[in-house]
Amino acid sequence: MPITLNRHSSVPLYRQLVNALREDIVSGALAANYKLPPERELAERLGVNRATVLQAYQQLKSEGLIASHVGRGTFVCASDDRQGGAPPWQILFSDYSNRFTYHDIAAADQAQQAPDAIDFATGSQNPADIPDDLLRSVSIRAFESADFHTTQESPIEGFPQLRELLADHMTQRGVRCDADNVMVLSGAEQGLDLCVRAFVNPGDCVLVEQSTFFPALQAFRSADARVIGVPIDEHGMRTDLLDGYCKRFHPKLIFTIPTFQNPSGATMPLRRRRELVETAMRYQCLVIEDDPYGELCYSGRPDGAMDAGGHGGIDSVGHVSIGQVGNVRTAGNVDSVRDAGNASGVGNASSAGNASGMPSQRPRELTPLKGMENAGYVIYLSTFSKTVTPGLRTGWLVADSHVIARIAALRRMIDQHTSSSSQLICMELLSSGRIGRHIGRLCEIYGNRRNLMLDALRRYAPDGMRWSTPLGGYYLWARLPDGLRAARLLDDARHAGVTFMPGDMFAVDEDDSSHIRLNFVRPDSQQIAPGIRLLCDTIAEAARGTDGRGGER
Repeated sequence: MPITLNRHSSVPLYRQLVNALREDIVSGALAANYKLPPERELAERLGVNRATVLQAYQQLKSEGLIASHVGRGTFVCASDDRQGGAPPWQILFSDYSNRFTYHDIAAADQAQQAPDAIDFATGSQNPADIPDDLLRSVSIRAFESADFHTTQESPIEGFPQLRELLADHMTQRGVRCDADNVMVLSGAEQGLDLCVRAFVNPGDCVLVEQSTFFPALQAFRSADARVIGVPIDEHGMRTDLLDGYCKRFHPKLIFTIPTFQNPSGATMPLRRRRELVETAMRYQCLVIEDDPYGELCYSGRPDGAMDAGGHGGIDSVGHVSIGQVGNVRTAGNVDSVRDAGNASGVGNASSAGNASGMPSQRPRELTPLKGMENAGYVIYLSTFSKTVTPGLRTGWLVADSHVIARIAALRRMIDQHTSSSSQLICMELLSSGRIGRHIGRLCEIYGNRRNLMLDALRRYAPDGMRWSTPLGGYYLWARLPDGLRAARLLDDARHAGVTFMPGDMFAVDEDDSSHIRLNFVRPDSQQIAPGIRLLCDTIAEAARGTDGRGGER
């Protein structure tokens, strides 16, 4: 059994030994039932550490090529012994897929799979909020107005007409870009995956908010990146700390959700947005700006004050109740929102002359990061899934032309282009102004549901529970009374008939068992108060069964 190992090769010695033995076994050079040398003997013969041989033998055992018998030794398995059994999944799955934290996905599924419960967990809108005639009528007009037979196959970057419309749409939001800077995607998460493929090498550092969108964490971890959480407060990422993090960790990317952040609902003020972009440019790291909720802006409570009982307003990271845009009350220093426009109607359809139907004036506080630089450091992602329907599966990316070209090349390995049908529907929504009128209606509905949830919390929340008042988006971020753990509470809540998403799902590297995320747009309006009452009763009952330090009596 001659084996030669190359100590100058980049292939680890144990892997070279595995390859050599596997080749001999598969070719028949080592026959069935051949007894392999003991680990110590083979290590001495090859001049390697015994652990190298042990690791190689373990790998071959997991492949079903060899087997050890106590008191007899290690033998080559007969080929029949390697057939008919279950596939050796542990070695068949790639390192990439093995880096997924599947318990997180299972926990999310558990929270969302409660068909008879009032659903505050699922991260999507209520299907009933999509008018029956919206997609039907838009689809009919889209296909009647287009020569569909000549446009069945889109360019990989998207139809030129749609890219133009999206560039105009982004310009109205404060982002100056051309159609060449826009790529149409099969959802914003595809864009994130493509960015990871384009930029992240194993070991690269990625900075994110301490609690963030957990599929983004999965994407970065699967690429074997070092994911570092930057602390957040009531205004999102602590950009005053960002310079120190960049000096220490030298990040390749910063991933952020600056507007109506998921899960906290926080909105980054203008000063911090500028500081983030300036820091990224100074350290030459890219920024991925995820903006799925930026169109969904509502007015806050008129006075922006905390409730008398201390329940509303400030949570553990200092989230404060936010009043109307332009009247933000905080406990500390913050740039106020300076806009005389209508804060409650990002989607109000009163703007004449805009193809998308979006208003020409927006709160400056909601200017995307991409609108604050033109050097190409920010890559912007958004989607129609949160404003039209999840089933449309159409998003877009705005970036420097170099990024568009590289991502287009990488995308050819995944799909050729976004659905032509979906693109035609989005073109009609934007060009007709239907999207603006639809979003304006959603802002009114969702703002009302947010207020219903806040009112219910003020009525039913037990002592020690605190929450944020988001200016827009889908989510309210609540802190549980001391001593309670969200994951334990979830089972009790589901049995009571209500569900939520535990804060642990979104934490980068620290246990965040004290927070829960509540989606106020998912349930029907009439479900919100009963659901919050069920949840708060469950929390109060659990609080009575704790010793105040997280342990149950």
